[in-house]
Amino acid sequence: MVCGDCLDLMRDMSDGSVDAVIADPPYGIGFQYSQHDDTPDGYGEWLWKCIELAESKCKPGSPVFVWQAMPNVRLLAAWFPRKWRLFAACKNFVQMRPTVMQYAFDPVVVWWTAGDTYSAGTLSRDWHIGNTANTINRGAGNAGGHPCARPLGQVTHIVNQWVRPGGTVLDPFMGSGTTGVACVQTGRSFVGMEIDPAYFEIAQRRIAKAQMQPLLTGITDPKELRKAAGRLESLPLLEMMEANET
Repeated sequence: MVCGDCLDLMRDMSDGSVDAVIADPPYGIGFQYSQHDDTPDGYGEWLWKCIELAESKCKPGSPVFVWQAMPNVRLLAAWFPRKWRLFAACKNFVQMRPTVMQYAFDPVVVWWTAGDTYSAGTLSRDWHIGNTANTINRGAGNAGGHPCARPLGQVTHIVNQWVRPGGTVLDPFMGSGTTGVACVQTGRSFVGMEIDPAYFEIAQRRIAKAQMQPLLTGITDPKELRKAAGRLESLPLLEMMEANET
């Protein structure tokens, strides 16, 4: 994990060194970040510069997942010049807003680099319902102060389903470190980059705690995997730490 601008940091990486890119970048919607100007002006060009560079670090057959926001869906075809499809990151809890139709899933742009691809197979559908009600309230999904963390179970599902066992995941916008936690839990390696020192500290703390927990690797039955991931997400961090100290 490194604190800094991903455009600078990724240039020092070797091409073909990772097995997947899982990125949750700023959305260009004017969100107030301390280290990033989230203006819509020039957002698409900036984002593609980052993602294209990240893609160049992938081995053949690697998945590239990029979270986006529903208000920008009409622009995605221009921003991502690849043959992509959408993965629906659905929510079991939606904050009600004054709109005729609530946003109940985040669109995740995904494609694979040329080459032989990997899938665990049993749950390879193009949607997943994340526990958004639990993400920032308690348990292993607690983001420790990050305002918009991803549901841990959802990212764990993506990593376990489409990243080769023992592979390496690159996250150029690490944020609260959810992807890193998912990689630790499933036995994958992780390369994370975050420009905001405060968020970087949160990510370091969360991933360090995850490293004290048992892996989800070795569980092959889909029902048992979901049960195990759910237990890790709902169990309070304090209880998990105390269990490891006894």
